[in-house]
Amino acid sequence: MKRIVALLSLLFALIALYPAESHAAEPPSLYMNGVRIAEGASPRVVNNFTMVPIRVIAEDIGYTVNWTAGTDQVRISNGSSLIELTFGKDTALVDGRELKLGAAAFVDKGVTYVPLRFVGEQLGLQVYWDSYSKSVFLYNPQSANPDEGDADGDEGIGTEDGEVKEPGGELPAVPADALAVVKEIQFDGARRVTVLFQGSMTPNKPLWSGTKLVIDIPYASLSPEIMADLAARKASQGELITDTRALERVRYSYYSNNPSTVRVVFDLKVRQDYEITLEEGALHVDFVLEELPAADPNKKYKVVIDAGHGGEDPGAPSVTGDWEKTFNLAVARKVYKLLEQDSRIAPYMTRSDDTYIGLYERAGYANNLGADLFISIHANRYTSSVSGVETYYNRAESLKLAEVLHKHLVKATGLPDRKVRKANFVVIRETKMPAVLLECGYLSNEKDAKLLYTESVQDRIAAEIVAGIKEYLTAYGGK
Repeated sequence: MKRIVALLSLLFALIALYPAESHAAEPPSLYMNGVRIAEGASPRVVNNFTMVPIRVIAEDIGYTVNWTAGTDQVRISNGSSLIELTFGKDTALVDGRELKLGAAAFVDKGVTYVPLRFVGEQLGLQVYWDSYSKSVFLYNPQSANPDEGDADGDEGIGTEDGEVKEPGGELPAVPADALAVVKEIQFDGARRVTVLFQGSMTPNKPLWSGTKLVIDIPYASLSPEIMADLAARKASQGELITDTRALERVRYSYYSNNPSTVRVVFDLKVRQDYEITLEEGALHVDFVLEELPAADPNKKYKVVIDAGHGGEDPGAPSVTGDWEKTFNLAVARKVYKLLEQDSRIAPYMTRSDDTYIGLYERAGYANNLGADLFISIHANRYTSSVSGVETYYNRAESLKLAEVLHKHLVKATGLPDRKVRKANFVVIRETKMPAVLLECGYLSNEKDAKLLYTESVQDRIAAEIVAGIKEYLTAYGGK
């Protein structure tokens, strides 16, 4: 977080350049590793250059950003590469080599923008432009799904450089180098996943990344029908829910366009033996889907309930005149009392009164306790027109918990479904068990705020959170 603050402080203090911007068309949407960037941080097309907000990107790519006081120079480093930007100049130094930026960075309404092509090429991100949905998709190959780090074996997952596609030059519906077009992915309900395709296909050797099996198919493309469906849903990847305790789902997306490559990821609960069969028009992946042992009926699950903010940290202000910390604590207490009534569950709270607890302290408390689940309760704030609920997770092991609790949160509030999202919040990143952060509504929206401070609604939210916890524990157990 310090590097982001340093970057923003620098840019706000030093940048005085406001280039002319074209308002002829609605700005594109921006996705980072499959997650749509928050409203208000859309890419801008300025003098035929696509400019993107650096803050939200920097949070994901792990670079440190430093500014030397009294200068107009930013130094961006990941430990092995150094990028030096000087504001007011359209060039940058990359490991001592001078490179053209094409356009200088600028700031508008508190958001700082840099050229998309430079971000993609120099920070190692893959960039795709989808003309159908007018969306920019950024991927970090070395830390994106399926998991951070390399797969087992000598080969890493995702290190190739792809040509950057920006608005003005779109990725073809069927890339010129594609020998196979993926038409559909099917699951037989038992053990076989089939990739149906047209043309000639030679998949790469499968790689394991944790409990995820990854198959890259070079010289392949997704069918126009699949791409149209993804664009209509504003999604960067397709998903097939298999609904077994061993194989959770299958995901598929473009991975590279040099060569055009389709990636298929099998999300497994535990590693399974498998066999691959390739025949005309079909790639079969057969798993020995060994069901997991049933949850121990005598196990007592430790569930940590985290009431966000507290003490001198009030959280977001509400249009009702209340503070977020009050709502968070009220719901957390109700959840705790309901969980106490279940003999299988031992509930804990990071705070039970109006006390300030640091973010790392909250995560450390759950880790030291050996908790099975961690649920952080919050409410959000943005513009007055935004309404709805969101659920955040960080690690893949937390996704199923997020999906289950989000379903119950939407039911409890009746507010718009703003989806399950991946984020880098400390309390869900540093915890070592499945962990989620619930945003129960927007305190900046009058309807949401009035609901959230109504006790009967708080009772309903608490009851549905507890129902979701029990559903998850019954289906998946704890850690």
